Amino acid sequence: MTMDTLNALIDASIRGTLLGITASFWIFGLVAIWKWFFRIMKRLVQWLFPNLFKKKSEEQ
Repeated sequence: MTMDTLNALIDASIRGTLLGITASFWIFGLVAIWKWFFRIMKRLVQWLFPNLFKKKSEEQ
């Protein structure tokens, strides 16, 4: 292997690692935002329709 080939492989592995770390942060951030959004929507629906989520045992 020449130094150029070795340098290219090292450069590609570093770029792949940085890309993977960045992509994972983006994915975790999007998941957190969507979980927050769905929790807010669930609370809004519960506030708008309070009888929708009552259990049968509470009604009797």
